[in-house]
Amino acid sequence: MSQETYHQHETQKEKHVEDHIGDEIRKVKEQEEREAHGFHEAIGDEIAHEKKAERRQQDETDAALTETADTILRGE
Repeated sequence: MSQETYHQHETQKEKHVEDHIGDEIRKVKEQEEREAHGFHEAIGDEIAHEKKAERRQQDETDAALTETADTILRGE
């Protein structure tokens, strides 16, 4: 193997390693982005669930107050 061929081979090998490292870094970043998105989505779901529970509780409270007011107005 001539010196020039050896140098080309080493250069290609270095490029291949750099490409591989770049690919691995991209994979990790993509995984982190997916995990972050899933985390934010889960928090959004929890907030929506909590708001729904609060509305349900408020509806129950309103219904109980209405029933109490009706009972008082009827004189029972």
